[in-house]
Amino acid sequence: MARFCIICFMLFFMGCKNERAPSTDPIENRYYSVYHQIYAQRDKISLDSTQQKLDAYLQEFPENSDAQMLAGNVAYSLKKDEKAINYYRNAISYQPNKAIYYSALGTVFTALGKVDSTEKYLTKAISLNDSSAYTFLNASLLYLRKNDKEKSLAFAESAFAAQNSSAIIYSGLSFVYKGWNNEAKSQELFTRAVGLGLKDTLAFRQVLAGEIKPEDYYRTHY
Repeated sequence: MARFCIICFMLFFMGCKNERAPSTDPIENRYYSVYHQIYAQRDKISLDSTQQKLDAYLQEFPENSDAQMLAGNVAYSLKKDEKAINYYRNAISYQPNKAIYYSALGTVFTALGKVDSTEKYLTKAISLNDSSAYTFLNASLLYLRKNDKEKSLAFAESAFAAQNSSAIIYSGLSFVYKGWNNEAKSQELFTRAVGLGLKDTLAFRQVLAGEIKPEDYYRTHY
């Protein structure tokens, strides 16, 4: 089954359903129906097969920004980060006011350790009213890396307020509070994440111990 990394993360299938409606025009109908088919099959076939289908589709309809986004998600899951960046940039070029594309681009730069680029694109997403818990969590992690405690904890609170019983959000926040030496809060959030079905708790303990990067854990397990 195909697996799509969520954190830094999970932004990821938000915005991937294309809003363009079916048409009686054959080309217009292909724009809608072929992409819908690829999207519907994404968890039933391999990542490589999904990417091949998307690449063929985008040769015909490069202007489908949501398909560009989905192709970026697949490339990111395959650890093809530069390719993912290109797809997300393409999505932005067609719909420059859609916040989720900037959040996704910031995610890749997080994985690459490019803090300034991460900040640039997450800030842009938030300025476009992206209020998802995942974007706020990414921002909290970013400012943890930048050693800006005030901003990191402010975004952590925003992520907590916006989330909906998500094991990923609770675990990510556990890592944030661990980074700020709040062991009690970190353990509390980790326990809640486990209760919500956090995958491979042993591996996440390694994240909390600083032995695995959080983005590597999430890319592998989600």
